[in-house]
Amino acid sequence: MRKKKIKKINRKTALIFVIMSVFFLLFAKLVYVQIILHGKINRTVDKMINRENVETPKRGDILDFNRKILATSIKKYTVFLDPKVIKDFNRVKTVLANNGIKIKEKQLSDFGNTSYVPIAFNINMDIVDKIKKEQLKGIGFVTKYVRQYPEGRLLAHILGITDSDGNGLEGIEKICNESLSGNTIMTKIRRDGCGRIIQDKLVNQSKTRGQNVELSIDRTIQFITEEELRKVFEKYKAKKAVCIVQDPKDGKILAMVSLPDFDCSDKIKDISILRNAAISDVYEPGSTFKIVTVAAALETKKVKLSDTFYLENGKFKIADHTIRDDHKIQGSASLSKSMEMSSNIGMVKIAQKLGSENFYEYIRKFGFYSLAGIDLPGEERGLLMDVKRWNALTLPTVSFGQGIGVTALQIINAYSAIANDGILTKPCVIKKIEKLNADGETEMDGNILESREIRRVVSTETAHAIKKILKNTVELGTGKSAKINGYTVGGKTGTAQKVDPATKTYSTKHYTASFCGMVPAMNPAFVILVVVDEPKGSSYYAASVASPVFANIARRTAEYLGIEKDDVTQTIFKHK
Repeated sequence: MRKKKIKKINRKTALIFVIMSVFFLLFAKLVYVQIILHGKINRTVDKMINRENVETPKRGDILDFNRKILATSIKKYTVFLDPKVIKDFNRVKTVLANNGIKIKEKQLSDFGNTSYVPIAFNINMDIVDKIKKEQLKGIGFVTKYVRQYPEGRLLAHILGITDSDGNGLEGIEKICNESLSGNTIMTKIRRDGCGRIIQDKLVNQSKTRGQNVELSIDRTIQFITEEELRKVFEKYKAKKAVCIVQDPKDGKILAMVSLPDFDCSDKIKDISILRNAAISDVYEPGSTFKIVTVAAALETKKVKLSDTFYLENGKFKIADHTIRDDHKIQGSASLSKSMEMSSNIGMVKIAQKLGSENFYEYIRKFGFYSLAGIDLPGEERGLLMDVKRWNALTLPTVSFGQGIGVTALQIINAYSAIANDGILTKPCVIKKIEKLNADGETEMDGNILESREIRRVVSTETAHAIKKILKNTVELGTGKSAKINGYTVGGKTGTAQKVDPATKTYSTKHYTASFCGMVPAMNPAFVILVVVDEPKGSSYYAASVASPVFANIARRTAEYLGIEKDDVTQTIFKHK
């Protein structure tokens, strides 16, 4: 009996011990979970419910002078599937097919053990909204902004391109990348226990955007310029063609075209086409450079308007080299007549009076062999031998635009200095960059087009005299094909031989035809430069190739801007 009682007590004790052990283990587990694993569990749960998401702002727009959109970003979506979450594949397949997205279940297995299988790209928001309404498990969306260029090829070299991540690689997209991109911010997405999003986009999307950039470019003038330049580019099967339209008073570029061009939205196969010839290509300017020679000589008073020069009957020998004139003038001619008929010999004799040191000084003053400082990437400074290394032929040849390398931007900026009464300005294509406050709202205009004066190159009197000479050149000389009805024009042709890379001598087959001029002649509202590289056909002269393009662009631009027509019958500056 006693043994039975002891056995019963032992059994009861054992049961109590087991129960106490269980409770102790549970308590220990609870302590371990609640105290020791508390932080880890919270972090795990937080990761399951709250997920951080990098919010990329909408890239800012690029606008023309009149705020027409030239580049913008559109929100697109990548649709992806999570095979681990999908419960009803047939329903998912049907819903997607109804919205133009076709998939096969076999496609999912090709990705292996993954939770992210992209099935459609660049999907519009309306399609995404329709799919979301079905509340299907296992379908997700990734937002991405896609850059679009409504004008296609127009302004290609100015706007530039972006990479697949939206970073600027060329043009304004590159120069203003930081402003256009804005600042990325971190947001949180909350999900329920089934992984469904219950709260997202905790920031105001309108406030996560980059700054807009407004250009000095006028889309209409750009269109006119490109249309007219493309005609001559294709007609003469030219290697390249460039045209720039500039406001001489403040340096702003109204239009800039380089051909061949590209569509900013296309994939670029040949990166050489991205090169903006208007600011990056260096060429010998030929006779368009003669205004520098004449302006320097007049400003230093080494010559006077009344001076005459014997033109050697079209042939002038210097240091075993013969300089020739295409337009032979018998006897002597005035300074103005020498320019009108584009006499190389006349320029040589003017330069000889000027002297190498003075000439070199004014070449640099006009901005040659220096960066103009335009707000675009890839600008070149040109080529100019140091004056200490000049030989007997350097002064003569540079006087008429050989033996010096310039960019189209430098030439038009020099002409704009004359048009602006002798003041050289810094060229620009950016008018302003929008300023945003902390709430993403426009705070103020970041006006960039303020005073852009670099320096005075020549006096108002000298500039005025050059403008008269350029007017005469169009009215009476080699620039007659640049005339336009209702407006006076001042300008200069340039037909320059190109150096043959094989022989290192001047070619008799390859030329650069150019014309630079201003309208109206004595009070210019704009300056235009046309450069056509290696035109092919019966005529390669600037008067046949470049001047007519100038005339067409100038006429249409003047009419578009509503510039008052001046009296084309007013007294022309008379040469002796």
